[in-house]
Amino acid sequence: MQDVLYTGRKNDSFQLRLPERMKEEIRRMAEMDGISINSAIVQRLARCLREERANGQ
Repeated sequence: MQDVLYTGRKNDSFQLRLPERMKEEIRRMAEMDGISINSAIVQRLARCLREERANGQ
């Protein structure tokens, strides 16, 4: 992933249940990007939220 959208440390935490297949896909993507699974999820969520704001949703 080229653009880093999240660089902070943990603020709040909560459990998130994911389908096994989705978890494995995120794990592989995080590994390829050289980041943690948590950072991969937060980056993608932040990007999605930013895109929705830009699109006026």
